[in-house]
Amino acid sequence: MRSVRKTICTIILFTLMAGCSQTDNDYSVFANHENNSDELRKSLLECLNSEKIDYKVDNNKNVLIREKDMKQAVASCS
Repeated sequence: MRSVRKTICTIILFTLMAGCSQTDNDYSVFANHENNSDELRKSLLECLNSEKIDYKVDNNKNVLIREKDMKQAVASCS
């Protein structure tokens, strides 16, 4: 009975740890398309590239960056 309980606890622990580590890959809007002209967006993307910060541009032209890079992007490219 104890080994079953330990196995279940171990599985739950690993599941929680795996779920928590995935938040670093979640992307959030860093620059909203309504607030940026094409020229400002181009300048921002150049800065993000120079700082080696991964980004995505969605269909609405919002610039998205990973949560873990948010502080660096704010400090370097705002």
